[in-house]
Parts: sequence; C-alpha cells; structure tokens
Amino acid sequence: MKIGEFAKRSGISVRMLRFYEGAGILVPARTPGGYREYREQDIGFARKVVLLNRAGLALKDIALMRDCLNDEPQDFCPALRGKLADTLAHIGSQIESLRQSEQLLADLLVAEGKI
Repeated sequence: MKIGEFAKRSGISVRMLRFYEGAGILVPARTPGGYREYREQDIGFARKVVLLNRAGLALKDIALMRDCLNDEPQDFCPALRGKLADTLAHIGSQIESLRQSEQLLADLLVAEGKI
C-alpha cells in the first residue's frame, strides 16, 4: 500500500513515516517507479515503534531493536534487555508519581467541598 493509505490505517502521519524511514527504523520496499510500498504487517511494526518512542526509548535504540520487533525476533535481542528493563522501571516510577498526583488532586477537591 502507498504511504497515504498506510498513514491512515496505522494512525501515523506521513511526515513521521518519512522521519522513521530516514532514521532507518521503518524502511518500506520501493516500487520500480520509486514509490514507497508498505506491507500489511508493517502496520503492527510501526505502532510498536510509536509506543516504544512514547515510552521514552530513543529512536537510535529503537533502530537497534528493529529486528526484535518483527514477528520472528532475531537472536541478538537479549542484548537489549538492560535498556528495556531500565525503560520499564522508569515507566513504573512515572506511574507511581502520577498516582500520587492524582491522590493529591482528589484530596484537594474533597477538601474544597468541605470549605
């Protein structure tokens, strides 16, 4: 499928798809005419890239994991375990911080109602 259709189906802008291609993360095949040609399975891969980036992983690290994100991960993926574990721990601390903020806001709203 062409880049416009892929953008609609994946929920990722054309601009970001081109950016990911430039970073060497999502590299579609090319038609003889030079058009990008995405496959159906690229949609899931692209969504994983977005989620990992939102989680705080740098694009250079995601590029290193490229083969790990496919349906059939490669053998070198365990070498990236440390980076993934660090990111997961960071997300956990962010969640805890948000829970504390949520509780404070709830307490303030309850206190406001009693004044």
